[in-house]
Amino acid sequence: IASFFVYLEPVSGGSGIPEIKCFLNGIDLPRVVRVKTLICKVVGVTFSVAAGLPVGKEGPMVHSGAVVAAGISQGRTKFWGVDTSFSKFSDFRNDREKRDFVACGAAAGVTSAFGAPIGGVLFSLEEGASYWSTKLTWRAFFCAMITLGTLFAVRNFDSLWGQADIDKLFSFGEFNSLSGEASNFSIWELLLFIIIGCLGGLIGAVFNAANEHLTIWRMKHINHSPSRRYIEVIAISIFVTIISFVMPLVWNRCTELPTDMQDWSNQEKNLVEALVPFRCVAGKEYNEVASLIFTDADTAIKQLFHFREAGQDDSSTFSSAALFLFFVPYVFMATIVYGIAIPSGLFVPSLLSGAAFGRLCGHLLHKLDHTSGTFADSGTYALMGAAAVLGGMARMTISLTVILLEATGDMQYVLPLMLTLMAARFTGNVFNEGLYDIHIKLKNIPFLEPEVPTIAERHEIVAGGGIST
Repeated sequence: IASFFVYLEPVSGGSGIPEIKCFLNGIDLPRVVRVKTLICKVVGVTFSVAAGLPVGKEGPMVHSGAVVAAGISQGRTKFWGVDTSFSKFSDFRNDREKRDFVACGAAAGVTSAFGAPIGGVLFSLEEGASYWSTKLTWRAFFCAMITLGTLFAVRNFDSLWGQADIDKLFSFGEFNSLSGEASNFSIWELLLFIIIGCLGGLIGAVFNAANEHLTIWRMKHINHSPSRRYIEVIAISIFVTIISFVMPLVWNRCTELPTDMQDWSNQEKNLVEALVPFRCVAGKEYNEVASLIFTDADTAIKQLFHFREAGQDDSSTFSSAALFLFFVPYVFMATIVYGIAIPSGLFVPSLLSGAAFGRLCGHLLHKLDHTSGTFADSGTYALMGAAAVLGGMARMTISLTVILLEATGDMQYVLPLMLTLMAARFTGNVFNEGLYDIHIKLKNIPFLEPEVPTIAERHEIVAGGGIST
């Protein structure tokens, strides 16, 4: 069904962030901010996420917010033939104002996806808009504020707008200090976080390179035919379904549910209830790999972030083998799925795979330490791994740091996240560009970079040489 909506409007495929980035660069791509694109995007991503594919809804929400903002700025739509003709909209009916509104819409999209208004504004600044101004700053801030206020109003309607239930907004759960007033990590562990950032940047670079070659193959053999694109979606969906079902079967091991939970928080107890007893005794055992695959991605991320981890003999966690068995096939499936004819984002798949990678690193460190408590808990390493892999894929730094901080609500992770994301960016840039920039170049869109191309600078090429009078 998701592929059918992409068939109706091909521009609605993918995340939409590269297209919005180009639109804000001054390139008028056809039908990018049309109402038809919005409808196909929203309905399509609903079905693609519900299908259990390794995709996220965050990129499409950025695109959807941009389309809504563009429509509001113009006060008319060609799809329905509506034109308000209000004098209030006449001042906005120019390209400059329209692009400013689209930038604000992108910020609103991130705000609605992550509940991170400041991160949304910074995302629009860092990754979206090519041109920024003071006026656009407060406009985007105001738009993000209204978006978050609307989320509070809608999601807390059942309590008649009494005390807000924060859990109803997107978050990574409640992070608490495990040792009183002290931080959950030691200062010397910042070096380990930098190493995880480098590894995450390497994983992101491999992911981007593999997806680039796969996209080139698709452009040559599949994308020119709508029927082939639809068949590819069906085939990959079947493939992902089979792999997702076979992985827990291959694990074929049952782990006892933790019983001594007197000092556990309600959040951790609720996460224990979400564990999946696939081919195990319900209420007593659970399948570790199935608990990561068969639950929704948000819950799986919280499990990786918050389950207790004391070291080698802790039975209330995911083992190293289970994390590895989940991580490798999941990244492989995400690489294949991104680029097929469905609306799809990569934020949540990158966060989930990165969290599994980070927790695997933390678990191995605890095994080396023989549970003596030298290293931070594995949840901290899971958070750094999630940031590293997503940063290695998208090469975002400022906005991603703030988005993750707003989602965790814990300021002790400011410096670790900054170091991890910078290490991921530097390492990834050694090999290739960010995934969004790669897809812009693959689509042959004349994106105007802020720096002069190296070849033009070397040979002193100027625009006048290519212009005839």
